Amino acid sequence: MAERETIFISHATPGDNAFTVWLASRLSLAGYDVWCDAEKLLGGEDFWKDIEKVIRNKTAKFLLVISENAFDDNGDLRGGIANELALANIVKKEIKDDYFVVPVRIDGTNFSDFSIEFLRINGVDCSKNWADGLNRILNLFERDEVACRKDHSSSALEAWRSVHRHHTKALNDESETLQSNWLPITNLPETLYFYESPGVRWGVEPRVIASECALPCFDHGRLLASFAQLDEMREALGEAYPIRDRGNVPTVDFIRGRTGDISGIAPHDAKNKVSSMVRQSWDMKMRSLGLQHYELANGFIAWWFPQNLPEDGQLRFTDFNGKNRKRVPTGIKGKKQLPDGATVPRYFWHLGFTARPMISDDPVMMLQPRVIVSEDGENPIANKTRLNSVRRSLTTMWFNDKWRGLFRGFVSWVADGADDITLASSADTEIVVSASPVEFELAKSIVSDPLDHNLSDESAENAEKQEEARKLSDPVFSYLVDEEIEDE
Repeated sequence: MAERETIFISHATPGDNAFTVWLASRLSLAGYDVWCDAEKLLGGEDFWKDIEKVIRNKTAKFLLVISENAFDDNGDLRGGIANELALANIVKKEIKDDYFVVPVRIDGTNFSDFSIEFLRINGVDCSKNWADGLNRILNLFERDEVACRKDHSSSALEAWRSVHRHHTKALNDESETLQSNWLPITNLPETLYFYESPGVRWGVEPRVIASECALPCFDHGRLLASFAQLDEMREALGEAYPIRDRGNVPTVDFIRGRTGDISGIAPHDAKNKVSSMVRQSWDMKMRSLGLQHYELANGFIAWWFPQNLPEDGQLRFTDFNGKNRKRVPTGIKGKKQLPDGATVPRYFWHLGFTARPMISDDPVMMLQPRVIVSEDGENPIANKTRLNSVRRSLTTMWFNDKWRGLFRGFVSWVADGADDITLASSADTEIVVSASPVEFELAKSIVSDPLDHNLSDESAENAEKQEEARKLSDPVFSYLVDEEIEDE
């Protein structure tokens, strides 16, 4: 019988492809012969026949990638990997290797949810750190003397393992400051005003009236509530929706569920109502600055930069070290050739942000970065699935420093260089949001190579390009970038 030298990687769906390709590439670099369908099944072949042949005759270790994708709605393993695992268990008994099947967990799936056939097997946990999981797998292979060829590539990976083990353990007791994407809300208007219909009731639901109002407001039972006083609300609603005073409540009291003679509300719901008002004021601000809106699949709105904004194409900000920096909020990705031979941009990308106010004793505005993609520089790709796929491939090489710079540049631009962002909530009141993000001080930090924080923008951009080139030499990154081509 031929010697078993193949590492078979079984995974459920394309959603696990990124990890599978990453793992396969590292094991290959380490000198192991690896088989996984993400790389070997090219279409047209009798893949079940190939899979059976590899598992029965060549496989030395069977790695089963476990994630929520591996299970169907009933909690059972999906058909494909269930069949592969059943065959692997037969081979396990034939070759008498208790460690032939190795479950590899890559998300928060509970080990107790694993199928009964491998509950007693020690699995490898990669959910928190892929590289630590890889190290355990390699140690297991070395212990069981799985066939491995040693060459320059495997030596390079061994050096990488050594460096990684050093850095993952290189914690020290020095504190470290982390920047969040939360902006403190430092001021809310003091009073909420409530209005009712002068008749029995309005002809439409209050929530509909609130959604159509030009001023930030919300419905509260059969009432409307706003930071705007009576005359301003009457003008905003027009003759179609006559109103009269019903009373007012201090905003702080309303948030805590204390409403006086106004109908009551739970604190949780009250906070959501006030959050809605803050978000409406934010939307008004974004619209006034010339940003475009895009509704996400979850219903949230992303406000994004069109090609002509800002006028000079730059977001300017000051970094932690007091150095002036700049970032561009729009750009192009790739090129394509038209039938007449002309070359034009393949995609245009547009930076955007979704605002999510969180009202509590220390209220904050959470800003989530978004990237909107268009093919003409003006209209986002209509198909959300395709837009998200292109966006993922486009931003694969965007690392933390770039995202932080875009965040700080956007906030500085909205604040017009000031310390605060003011959001009009009525003619006489405003919501104030700090332009300085919340920072967290950690008691420990990770030892790493020192960074030069005094790089010029040009040097920083060159360093970013060099980092991208290094990442593109990594099979998993090049695989993710190639996904863009798959979507065409």
